[in-house]
Amino acid sequence: MIESAPNTAAVHEWFLHRGLPLVLTRRVRSRQLIARSAPVVAGVGALVVVTMLLADWTSAEPDVGYLVRSAVIAAVLAAAPSGLHALHQRGTAASEAGRRTGALLVMGMFVLVVPIVSEGWSADVLAEVPVFLAVSLVAVWLTYVGFGSIALWAFRFAWVQLGALGTLMSRALPLLMLTVVVYFTGELWQLSARMSRERLWQTIGFLSIVALLFMIATIRDEVAELRRDRSEQTDPAALLVGTPLQSSRATPPARTALSPGEQFNVVAVMVVAQAIQVVLFTAGLFAFFLALGMIAIPDEVTVLWSSEPSCAVGEPPCAGTWFGINIPIPQTVVHTSLFVAVLPGLYFTVSTSVDPLYRQRFFDPLIADVAVSLAGRDAYLALERN
Repeated sequence: MIESAPNTAAVHEWFLHRGLPLVLTRRVRSRQLIARSAPVVAGVGALVVVTMLLADWTSAEPDVGYLVRSAVIAAVLAAAPSGLHALHQRGTAASEAGRRTGALLVMGMFVLVVPIVSEGWSADVLAEVPVFLAVSLVAVWLTYVGFGSIALWAFRFAWVQLGALGTLMSRALPLLMLTVVVYFTGELWQLSARMSRERLWQTIGFLSIVALLFMIATIRDEVAELRRDRSEQTDPAALLVGTPLQSSRATPPARTALSPGEQFNVVAVMVVAQAIQVVLFTAGLFAFFLALGMIAIPDEVTVLWSSEPSCAVGEPPCAGTWFGINIPIPQTVVHTSLFVAVLPGLYFTVSTSVDPLYRQRFFDPLIADVAVSLAGRDAYLALERN
């Protein structure tokens, strides 16, 4: 039991910082929801506009007026989170009112202005507005369930434990060498050349779902084991030393079963932290194979292996695109590199749970960190009952 009531705001901030927003009550998570959602919407809007700007800039005939409008909108949206945060830090009634107004303006800019920039003044804008409105509503819902808190904690932990990624990559070198051999296979290039980008993303999505289900099953068992056995061997008071929920009482708070929301939250933070490392590993391989394809494979060999027709007679293969942005790399090289990089990523996902060295470097510290959060959750519930 907690001896004295800790600072409530500090406790709430502690749980948010550790990626456990669903431990908090609905009332706490609903506070200033629109204002807290606006930075997410602004970030998504800035990313969308910058992507459209780069796509037009790399096209054959860029529109200068369109580029200027896009640059202005992107700059405003990119600066909006800092402005909203500055208003929140002032802590006055006027600044909070300005923050709410600014958040509504950001939402309106994303829903109305961004479609106009992308489509121009036309009837197509009316068809785009519901899509952008739906994205805004999804952002509000994700803010309510605390996805940003989960993602930020997972990213911080994955970044701190980035050294473990190099450890496993060195142990995965035999598989990488085998993948390099597969990369120089004509049949694979023929498949990649005839595979549309949509089908390629569908294939990657299917493999990602398989990897995600494996991670969820593994981590769910780890969380159950953590609550059942390891919690009996660890003193909760020792875990909470230096936290807002630190207790001087000898009697630890009662351990209660996790609610479905809390169990989802704990599994989610661990899955996202592990998924970030998998994405970084796969992105590194993708960059490696892109560089390898550009250096080792001439354009005429690319056409020969993939049986890909050139853009024009006597010309090299068609240039690739990445989210609509033209890049000076053949499209077949992009497809082949992306497809080949995903396969070791699936192997990496399995290895993160079974490789003893990686488990020692990454997985065990992750479980130990979550144990602190769960001890805090038990103390917080004991405080709420009193």
